[in-house]
Amino acid sequence: MSQPTGYKPEDSIAVHYPEAVEWRRTLHRCPQPSWLEFFATAFVAKKLTGWGYDVKQGRDVVAEEKLLLLPSPEKLQEEFDRALEAGASEKFLVPARGGFTGAVAVLKGGLPGPTVGFRFDIDSNEVTEAHDTTHLPARQGFVSQNPGYAHMCGHDIHMSAGLLLAKYFADNRKTLKGTVKFLFQPNEENLSGAAAMIEKGIVDDLDYIVGGHIGLSLKETGLICFNIHSFLALSRFEVTFTGRPTHAAASPEQGKNAMLGACSAISNLYAIARHSQGATRINVGYLQSGSTWNVIPEKAYFRMETRGVTNELNEYMVEKARDVIEGAAKMYDLTVEIKPAAMAVVAQSSPELIALAERVAKTLPSVKQIVPSAPFNASEDITLMMERVQQKGGKALITLFGTPTHGGHHNSTFDADEVVIRNAAEFYAALQKEVAG
Repeated sequence: MSQPTGYKPEDSIAVHYPEAVEWRRTLHRCPQPSWLEFFATAFVAKKLTGWGYDVKQGRDVVAEEKLLLLPSPEKLQEEFDRALEAGASEKFLVPARGGFTGAVAVLKGGLPGPTVGFRFDIDSNEVTEAHDTTHLPARQGFVSQNPGYAHMCGHDIHMSAGLLLAKYFADNRKTLKGTVKFLFQPNEENLSGAAAMIEKGIVDDLDYIVGGHIGLSLKETGLICFNIHSFLALSRFEVTFTGRPTHAAASPEQGKNAMLGACSAISNLYAIARHSQGATRINVGYLQSGSTWNVIPEKAYFRMETRGVTNELNEYMVEKARDVIEGAAKMYDLTVEIKPAAMAVVAQSSPELIALAERVAKTLPSVKQIVPSAPFNASEDITLMMERVQQKGGKALITLFGTPTHGGHHNSTFDADEVVIRNAAEFYAALQKEVAG
């Protein structure tokens, strides 16, 4: 994109915003879900490298032992090939092969200062997007081209705001105080991408970590909120019961019915007493067992999750759930494996950073109103990064940026006001300048 006459680096966000809208639309056309975000990974890595960032990918930023619920080798190859066919650069795809998606980019400014990390999630939902002409992406030709996958939570918006911000810092490198670090994180929807990056030490050098989300309870463009509450701590598990198969009519007494154990466990998981100190949740969302009419099932597998409004309440649910599952296994003489699949914690933005962010927001014309507080009412794995940075003496902030969301998050008609791309980038840039002094 050519620069207008009289262009100044500090005008970078406004100048490149129309280009950022096109980045968003390109990313929107090519969504891929957790551990399969090959197109997004290559897209952001190529741009950041071209702007002078030190970019790391693959096993340098994602721990192999944390690749939980990794898709099959066949699926990984299928989505890798899909990204290549969509125009992704093979140079930036290769490091991500096998599910090692995501990228981390570092830019050192020309002046001393703190290290500020900005985190942006890159995965899509496993949802089929609406194709009727009342839906803007369909009407304007950037609807998802990957059936069954769509950016219905705004991660394409998040990435584009991150890239617009990265371009601003690259254009202003000489006057940039300190170091900026961009974390384009995979697998937020399944809540294990942050842990995989933390394991590689990605956030351990940060003085500040900053992230955000569009929409949720803020449905109007220009609203912004920093005091976010009601994050839910979460634990997810894969549970496998193993028994003994036998003919259900000829020798039923010789069998050990794994399905009965799983069904007993599931029924009693929902009967766990709720805690007096706050809200808790439990859900079993997937169950698979059995092979045919007349064989007692040898295996039963289900996926479950617990949540709580505090880390302690979630741990209470986890402990009780383990008791129930192990009790069901003992009752039916089965073996059982309980395998962790994801987690998130309850985190709180640093009060000093909330106060500073509010002062910054008051200076921005794009901010119509600072909302005093807002609930998140879900789980987010950036909380793990926030907790890690705070434990090491740093500060953390998560921000909500207002925008209409039309059908709502994870709905087939979700969409956003693309102006929020510019609004987010402008706020992040102003915040970095303030913390750098």
